[in-house]
Amino acid sequence: MVNLKSPKFVPLVQYILFAALVVATPFVVVTKYMQGAVHLVSHLQWPLLPFKVPIIGSLAVVGGLAFLMWQRRNILPRRVMAALVIVAMISIAQWVQDLYGQMSVYDLQKNWHYVAYSAYVFMFFRAFHIRGVPVARMVLLAFFSAVSLSLFDEAFQYNMSQRIFDISDIAKDSWGCMMGLILVLFVSETYGHIEFRKHSFLQKKLSGYAHDPLSALTITGAFSFCAVMLSPLLTDHEHIALLSIIIVSAFLIAFALLHLSQYRPIRIAYAVIVAVVIFGLGGSYLIHRHDNITHSQFGLIVYKGLPVPFFDLLIYPNGLPRLVDKKHFFNGQDRQFFLSQKTDIILVGGGFQGKGGKGWKTEEGTYFLFNEYTFRGTQVIVLPTPTACEVFNRLKSEGKNVICVLHSTC
Repeated sequence: MVNLKSPKFVPLVQYILFAALVVATPFVVVTKYMQGAVHLVSHLQWPLLPFKVPIIGSLAVVGGLAFLMWQRRNILPRRVMAALVIVAMISIAQWVQDLYGQMSVYDLQKNWHYVAYSAYVFMFFRAFHIRGVPVARMVLLAFFSAVSLSLFDEAFQYNMSQRIFDISDIAKDSWGCMMGLILVLFVSETYGHIEFRKHSFLQKKLSGYAHDPLSALTITGAFSFCAVMLSPLLTDHEHIALLSIIIVSAFLIAFALLHLSQYRPIRIAYAVIVAVVIFGLGGSYLIHRHDNITHSQFGLIVYKGLPVPFFDLLIYPNGLPRLVDKKHFFNGQDRQFFLSQKTDIILVGGGFQGKGGKGWKTEEGTYFLFNEYTFRGTQVIVLPTPTACEVFNRLKSEGKNVICVLHSTC
C-alpha cells in the first residue's frame, strides 16, 4: 500500500503535477485568449518623475533586493559568479531570440520558458535526490526529460490549438533548464557543493561524461547552446527537419571539438586553424571595410568582406550585420519591427527566385507607408536579392538611412 505521507512519495507527486502544469499553462493562455492580457500586464508602467518605469521590472528589482537582504549571510563569491553566469545566459537569449517580436527583458511571455523550466529542474532534483540518484545522472535525466516534455508540449499545442511546432520554444526551454541546473548546483547548493578540483568538464572516455556532474553539464550545455543560437534562424514550419539536422550536427561537432581539446596536439591544431581564420577574415574585412555588399549568389552573400552562407542577413542602418530568421513571409509584427527602426527606407531582398519578401503591399516594387514611430512616410522597396544588393550599395553610397534584409536562397 502506498504511503501518501512518505518523504519519497510527496515530492514525486508534486514533480508530476508541476510537469503537467508546465504543459497545460501555455495551452490555457492561448485557448482562453489570455495572451494579449499577459502582454498588456508585462508592459504596464508607472510614472517616476520624468520617466515611466515598467511595473514588472520594478517588482523584479524589489523582489531581488529583498531576497538578497534575506540571504545576505549566504552570499559567497562562487554563488555570485554562478548568478552572473545566469545573467549572461539571459542576456544571450534575449539578444538572439525573437528579434521581430520586440519583447522587452521583463516580458512575462518571453521569460516564461526560462522561469518554468528552471523551476522544473528544482522539482526534479527534489523528487529524485531523496531517492539516492547520483547528481551527474540527475543532471542528464533532468535535462533530457525537460527537452522531452517540451517536445510533447509543442506537439500537444500544435494538435490542440493549431499553433506551429516551434523548435525555438524547445531551445528556450532547454536554456531555462540549464539555468535551473546552475541555480541548483552552484547558487542554492541545496544538494551539496561541487568542488571543481574534484571534478572535470572533460573526460578521457565518453562513458565518463555520465558519471561526473561537470561533464554532464558540458554535454547538456553544448546541446542547449547550439539549439538557442541556431533555432531563431529557421523558424518557418517547413524548416523543421533541416533545423533539427543542423542543431544535432552542430552539437556533435561542438562536443567532438570540446572532447578532443584535452589533447595538446589537437589544441595546437585548433590554435593554428583559429589564427588562420581570424587573420583571413580580419584581412578581408580590413580590405573591404569601406565597401558594402561585394558579392551575392544563391546561398552566399559577402558583406564588407565577410561571407554569410545560407542564412538570411539583416543590415541595420548603422551598418551592423546580423543573421536573422529565414522568412518567406513577413507578418504584421515583423513589419512593425522594421518601422520601429525609424529609417527612411526599408529594403527587402526577396530571394534569387523571388519566393521570399512576401507580406508587403507589393511583391516587387516600391511604395510608401505612414510610420507611426517617425510620423512621416517610410519607403518600402521589395526586389530580388541580387538587385536589392545593388540598390543597397547605391543607397549607402548616397548616405541614405536604410535598413536591409536579404533572403539568401529561393
